[in-house]
Amino acid sequence: MRTLRLIGTKLVSLILGGILVASAPAATDGRLPGAKTFKACAGAGPYWPTMTLALDGTSAWVACKEQARVIRLNTRTGKITASIRLGAPVIAVAAGYGSIWALDTGSTLSRIKPASARVTRRVALAAAAPYNVWIGGGSVWVAEDQGARVIRISPGTGRILKRLPVGDGPADMAFADNAAWVINHRDRRLMRINLATNSVAELVTLPGDAPERMTWLAGSLWITGRGTDLLQVDPQTGAVKATIEIGAGGIDVVAGAGALWVPVRSAAVDLTGFPTMDVLRRVSASTRQVTTAATASGRLDVHGLQARSGFVWIADNRSGFVYRVRA
Repeated sequence: MRTLRLIGTKLVSLILGGILVASAPAATDGRLPGAKTFKACAGAGPYWPTMTLALDGTSAWVACKEQARVIRLNTRTGKITASIRLGAPVIAVAAGYGSIWALDTGSTLSRIKPASARVTRRVALAAAAPYNVWIGGGSVWVAEDQGARVIRISPGTGRILKRLPVGDGPADMAFADNAAWVINHRDRRLMRINLATNSVAELVTLPGDAPERMTWLAGSLWITGRGTDLLQVDPQTGAVKATIEIGAGGIDVVAGAGALWVPVRSAAVDLTGFPTMDVLRRVSASTRQVTTAATASGRLDVHGLQARSGFVWIADNRSGFVYRVRA
């Protein structure tokens, strides 16, 4: 056991059995005025991740890519209460089925028990450029970017159930009833998966430069991305029901408190594809009214986005902060 103690506002940490526990005062970073700020981990690295944040009860789990670890952050106290080292850079985390799921660049999916912060299973995916991880339809899903497929995994056994061809550049998934949808950011195709049969059907090729982020709310799919406004899409036909002007293009989108929350880039940044946020937009699902919920006052990169219990959470893994905005 090794204990480090510093006085005043500095870090107090404990390393015990390979798990780091740390306490620190609330972070003071002024890049998102009005938000509560938590210190997390920096080092997003090149080919920046997009799903580094998962919420589970009073814990936020953050994938620290370049450090090859996942940390557990207490959202009430701001303390880092655990750190789990994995074998390769960690690019995505998700919460579901009583576990935290972490995906690394070595094509390994790790199941973590939240209470103990221990890895209880590792699944070798043998995927060509694994990308993101999703929870839905009774399964865990991983994008195989270079294989143009998504991988369906049993959460109970870790067995790979199916590798489904879905198009070039699977970037995001959404789930409802007995179906799943996949959006491809390169060929712009929206695909629908029948979860009972694992059959895949193409619905439509969507407008925009790179529609890549998607969520489900109020019977519609809501899609955005680089050079793409917020699209309200019919989940059965793929028809665009509405195009909502949000700015140059959305970095990500989540649903919460009856609205869509979209971090938006400036026009100059949108051309580069970097996930640097200009403003956070709120879009009413019922009226489609757009308002500005928060404005960045410094560089803020969005590597993870969640909505839960009246708050929107943003992870910036370049500078090492997690922000909480009241919804």
